[in-house]
Amino acid sequence: MTLELVISDLDGTILETEDYHRLAYNHLFKELSLEVSWSKQDYINRLNVMGGGKLREVFSWLNKQENQYEKFRYEAYEKKTQLYLDLITKDLRNGSLELRTGVARLFEEIQSSCIPLAIGTACEKKAAFTVLEAALGPDFCSNLATLCGGDDVLKKKPDPAIYLLVAQRCQVDPSNCLVLEDTRHGMEAALAAGMKCIVTPSEYAKEHDFNGATLHAIDLETPCRIGLKELLCLFT
Repeated sequence: MTLELVISDLDGTILETEDYHRLAYNHLFKELSLEVSWSKQDYINRLNVMGGGKLREVFSWLNKQENQYEKFRYEAYEKKTQLYLDLITKDLRNGSLELRTGVARLFEEIQSSCIPLAIGTACEKKAAFTVLEAALGPDFCSNLATLCGGDDVLKKKPDPAIYLLVAQRCQVDPSNCLVLEDTRHGMEAALAAGMKCIVTPSEYAKEHDFNGATLHAIDLETPCRIGLKELLCLFT
């Protein structure tokens, strides 16, 4: 096996963005005139519910007929995504949100090498590009091997579909791929795809069980620096 492709998750791995999803839902609730506000623990309890599960719960609070759900789901998802993007891009501009430790340095090392870098995220593709451009710049995005989002696959993490799709589009055998993740279900998706996985837990995932990870660290600088050399060593 040789390292031929590095794939990074987005939310929690590149930026601590999970709480922005919670805040976006709370803004959505206000727009729907719902007297609901999810605390961090409320949202953590729902993180295992991927895809439309959260919106299905929200719909259950409304006095609407079942045949209205699909329209609601589409409109609410679009609105919540825009709220999420507005919150993130605002904080990136004012400096209150920054890349996780070591991310910019590692990505620069990878993109300066002959090893391609790709993104595999549950985030909608268009939204992911917006966040990445705001956080890392348009040149970073244009140099990505590919970006696959949650709207590219039917099954979400911990299903391996997203990572298998990235490998397929880059024409790389999954066994020669390395994934950067921050959560248990993300790690499980990478391992199920037959890939190696480095986990640096995000704020909402610190208590997850990361048994089975190829490497588990606090971040890309702690307890020791993780660079391209260290990634290559995982395949020797």
